Amino acid sequence: MSDEGKKQDLLLETTDCLEAIGTLKSNKNLFFFICLICLLLLQASFWLMATHHVNYNSTEPNDISVKQPVKTVTVVPASENKEDANTITDPNTGWEKYSAKIATAKIDFNKLAWMIRICNYLLIVSSVIYAMSLLFGLMISLVGRLGGISHVTKAFFVSLLFIVVLIPWPTFFKGIIFGTIFRPAELLSSWLAYPEMSNFERCYMYFRFVAMGVISILLLLWAQLKSMRWSKNTLKRLGIVG
Repeated sequence: MSDEGKKQDLLLETTDCLEAIGTLKSNKNLFFFICLICLLLLQASFWLMATHHVNYNSTEPNDISVKQPVKTVTVVPASENKEDANTITDPNTGWEKYSAKIATAKIDFNKLAWMIRICNYLLIVSSVIYAMSLLFGLMISLVGRLGGISHVTKAFFVSLLFIVVLIPWPTFFKGIIFGTIFRPAELLSSWLAYPEMSNFERCYMYFRFVAMGVISILLLLWAQLKSMRWSKNTLKRLGIVG
């Protein structure tokens, strides 16, 4: 085979590797954002409980025997109507009204529990696919000699560490204190027992529901940063980016 034929085969092989890496990059970024959004939603669920914006008793009985009061209609003079219109159009009054509604708004715990379950499922699936995308990128870089091997290798191992931190180990083993994913029943029971907890138990609760989530987010961002450097070095190696 001539030198020109070898160059053409090498160019075709490099082009195929580049197309495969482009597909992996898009999938990797998609599952990165899914993991990040789910982690933020889990943190939001904890702080909704902490700020008393969750209604524990989602079903409240309605007393149908209570009679509704009779509404009376009063006629207001036109001059008073103008004054009321001026007060309604005051932006400060409207903002205070809506801010008060937001401050006292509550959501049912059943809806929050469904959100937690969906986030847990998406986190497990997306984190595994994210790590597998980095592994395939590492294999393609090795075969195609595209460069950036150190960055994608670090990103892959950090993604594995992210999965280890993500798994709810306290659910399976009672002696282990770390695990980002939590069940709705764990969150509810912790807040119901919060007034009677000791300082050590409260610190453990915040570590379990807050600190582990922050650690997982940092690991995910670290893996994504390393994978972005790998993509940049690959494009530099191919001469696409200067």
